[in-house]
Amino acid sequence: MAAFRISTMLLCVGIAVTADRFDCNAVFLTVSSLWRPSSHDHGLADRDLELNWEPSCDPAMLPDWVGLFDTNPSTTEIPSPLVKVHPADHHDGFFRTNVSLGRPLLPGGWEFGHNATPTEGDHCFPYWAASFRGDQLVHMDCLKIRPTWMWDHRLQLRSLSLGGLFIPGTHNSACYKGSLTRRDTFSRYLLTQDTGVWGQLVHGIRYLDLRVGYYPPTNKTDTKDHRTRFWVNHDLIRVGPLLPVLREVKQFLQKTMGEVVILDLHRFPVGFHGRPARHRCLVALLTRELKSIALPVSSVSASTLLRDIWDRDDNRRLIVAYGDKNVAAESTWLWGPLSQVWGNQQTPSGLRNFLQRSMDSAKQRSPGLWAAMAELTPTPLDVMFNPTGSLRVMANAVNRNLTSWFRNEWWSHTNIVATDFFLGNNLIDVAVAANLRKINMVES
Repeated sequence: MAAFRISTMLLCVGIAVTADRFDCNAVFLTVSSLWRPSSHDHGLADRDLELNWEPSCDPAMLPDWVGLFDTNPSTTEIPSPLVKVHPADHHDGFFRTNVSLGRPLLPGGWEFGHNATPTEGDHCFPYWAASFRGDQLVHMDCLKIRPTWMWDHRLQLRSLSLGGLFIPGTHNSACYKGSLTRRDTFSRYLLTQDTGVWGQLVHGIRYLDLRVGYYPPTNKTDTKDHRTRFWVNHDLIRVGPLLPVLREVKQFLQKTMGEVVILDLHRFPVGFHGRPARHRCLVALLTRELKSIALPVSSVSASTLLRDIWDRDDNRRLIVAYGDKNVAAESTWLWGPLSQVWGNQQTPSGLRNFLQRSMDSAKQRSPGLWAAMAELTPTPLDVMFNPTGSLRVMANAVNRNLTSWFRNEWWSHTNIVATDFFLGNNLIDVAVAANLRKINMVES
């Protein structure tokens, strides 16, 4: 499929998000976290596209219809939509289509390992959402990647501090597998993302949350290379090796000019307790792979402005937070544990109430990086006795709410927001818009 560079003028068609309210004509695309049986074979279909609009709008203010297109609908003759819906008939503000995004190549030359220099700026996948009044196009947006959003807006964002930025992130970032199979559906509480770390960064994620486990060799023939013994875990279960994740982060920073990434090695659930030597081995691995691009603690803090990072001669733009404060204190470049605000909630209303309290507290919070962990958490009883429940279902229940809450209410005092199945919300776009709005607050 062809890839398309975004034209900002065409995307907005004269309709903008105002400072105090989301425009009722505005539409955007997300990707469902749910799966369904495939209509073509005995496999599974996932990553279905969803049309979204503002659910709190008066029905009379909503557009007449919204369409999903695989051709840019701003052309002189409106193409036939793949899907056409009337927002007034769908009071939750979204419609899940049966059109799957699949796993297309990343546009703009942003595939991992691509030898050529990728193109800066936003890039569209060939899917657009558009709203209409009669036959008049009033707003459109595409499903897009935003690999260089910080640098693209450097003239505006240079005055914001790390602690003042709205930073989109992911929870258990490397708990991911490529194509979904029926076997994977039984691991209902294991996977938290359907896009790998490289893809997350290219889409615009700038905070990565990892749990690391250490697994000693099982027999004498196992390799003595310690690098192969560190794995990314979801609690007590290992999901994939750590080393490829570190190299994806490093390559992304080498491919970009000004993006700042936070890598949070938050916990060490397997193999580390009472084993300081294993921490030393992990720090040695991090040193070999990442120290040359990591920001030192001695000269950078949450109050450091982006312009001060960009003006450095060494082009270091990675923050590595380490979940053991004693180990971190022994290093000149590892940051200590990063504060995660965790609600341990099972319902959207419970999470909203918790996040509201957290955001109220943030107004009085002393400067520092902190992450709102904006996902639902299953209980042991959910895992054992709810056969239809899963992290995918829980993400589906809350993700679109997160878009509305942070866009309309909490954008001004948010720092990091980490979510499950991040393509199911629109927080990357919300964060970029919020950071541009924050500039006015800083300058006023």
